[in-house]
Amino acid sequence: MSTGCTDRQLLLSPQSPHPSQTRSLITTLNAGVGTVPGASAAIEGCTIVWNGFDLFYLIANPGATTAVIDGRYLLPDGTVLTKQYTVAPQSRFNVWADYETFAGLAGLPLGNTAVSATFTSANGVGFVAERAMWWPGDAAQWFEGHDSAGALRSGTKWGLADGEVGGTLGTETYILIANTSNTDGTVRVTLVYEDGSTTVLTRPIKANSRTNVAVGVEVPAAANRRFGAVVESLGTNPVQIVVERAMYSNAGGVTWAAGSNNLGTRVR
Repeated sequence: MSTGCTDRQLLLSPQSPHPSQTRSLITTLNAGVGTVPGASAAIEGCTIVWNGFDLFYLIANPGATTAVIDGRYLLPDGTVLTKQYTVAPQSRFNVWADYETFAGLAGLPLGNTAVSATFTSANGVGFVAERAMWWPGDAAQWFEGHDSAGALRSGTKWGLADGEVGGTLGTETYILIANTSNTDGTVRVTLVYEDGSTTVLTRPIKANSRTNVAVGVEVPAAANRRFGAVVESLGTNPVQIVVERAMYSNAGGVTWAAGSNNLGTRVR
């Protein structure tokens, strides 16, 4: 598996069979952009109902050969759900995470959970992947959205240039971390403020799982401040991680009237 930073995006609007009644806040940790044969992509996300968001994983096959893609969905407790997809030549494919079903499992296992996902070419055919998130509610209500490519490489240290909590727009920042390794690990998050001071927090992260740092809730010292962040996997054999950040702000009396999401910069 590899996950890594990319500089190209294929912007694909979701084409879905029916409006969603499930909400999803997601951020793409690794959506591999680039048509490297056998490339894999990991996308970090969440479909928790109360957030009012819809989540889509978008896959394009620009080549002349059918792509067979293995999807793995990594839940916070380390549970892994798998599903294989076939993407026709020179076409796009859409996974509406809120409504995805799995053989042998009842209901919609991704309909109300935090989740990371990896997508790997099973037959060596390159593909392009990303994720889109829209809100609030169903398609008739959407007024905002963001889209992120992810990473073709994982790493053990990542940097985030921007973050903010509070201020005149009530900004919220979320640092999103996927552990793509098969072993448990520990991550250290260091917030770096404009005045040069820092706040450090450390937390465990289960194998094949995702975790979320809600900065405004978990770091009181960040209130009404702007910051960058460094996220590092610790230990003598640190687990591989992918990191991104999502920010949301209010305007005109509308909660989360605007939002953005960015993949972090892989330092190591």
